[in-house]
Amino acid sequence: MKKFLLLVFIFLIGSFKFPCFAIADVDYSNPNNWLAIPTKNEYSTDVFYVYPTVCMKGDADNICKYDNLQMQNSAKQVFKLQAEAFSTVANIYAPFYSQYNFNAFSYSDYNEIQKRLAQNTKGISDIYNALDFYFKKYNQNRPFILVSHSQGSGIMLIVLSDYMKQHPEYYKNMVAAYVIGYPVTKEYMSQNPHLKFAKKSNDTGVIISYDVEAPNKSGIDIFKTKNKLVINPINWSRSERIAKASQNLGSLNEHTLQVTTPGIADAKINKKSGMIICSTVDSEKYEIKLPALFGKGSFHGQDFQFYFLNLRQNAKERIDNFNR
Repeated sequence: MKKFLLLVFIFLIGSFKFPCFAIADVDYSNPNNWLAIPTKNEYSTDVFYVYPTVCMKGDADNICKYDNLQMQNSAKQVFKLQAEAFSTVANIYAPFYSQYNFNAFSYSDYNEIQKRLAQNTKGISDIYNALDFYFKKYNQNRPFILVSHSQGSGIMLIVLSDYMKQHPEYYKNMVAAYVIGYPVTKEYMSQNPHLKFAKKSNDTGVIISYDVEAPNKSGIDIFKTKNKLVINPINWSRSERIAKASQNLGSLNEHTLQVTTPGIADAKINKKSGMIICSTVDSEKYEIKLPALFGKGSFHGQDFQFYFLNLRQNAKERIDNFNR
């Protein structure tokens, strides 16, 4: 197995010590250990997707290992709501990996989340090994997009700051990284000068990040922190100019998997909180029902669905610009 040091997290968690133990490799030559592998590559660009928290009941350490059937089945459902936004513009690859369940994060704050994610050396190792196999076996030097959400985005930030830094031969082909539903802070960017945050709709080699909430959001939010960077998923601007729902290309209904056009959600950046504010949907209907993690009025579970076709169109725009 490729050896690596997770020193990237020192800037997040200070003197926290990583546990030392042997980590068994996942055999990513086995297609059963992948959530998604294309039967053929129809597009000039790939997506590598890391799913969010879908583990309901883990082991004694609150972890579902990569082969946990409940986690795998839930990941398949979430895949339809998130990764398939990119299904008409890219070949999608997605590994199964070991992750924490929801209980691991209850009543935590952002700093505690950082520590908890860093402790998941098994999950991080899984993603590193999957990337190794993907680049050596599947990618064939094609441009690629990284896509992730929530816990998956926490791991993706490690990939960007460490793995991609160690592999400039891969990083040069990165069209963009959609690191959604997890804070990307000014401090993170300043400590990783090889990375760039998106400024407009078609810049490439950049990180795109946002998380959505209602105007009346209240209570706990495990991802609340200062200096979050955000971009508007409708107008792809970092200004506080509102993008109306009429400008939304299409929202996905998570129950019917049908797309409503125009979309149901507007989007406005609140620079103080680093959040996207959506005011055009029913908060009670669309809020994520995890009050111990997100309080009331969080649309964390709708980050992809609200702006489903905007993400698709934006990925195409960035791909086209990258290939010019």
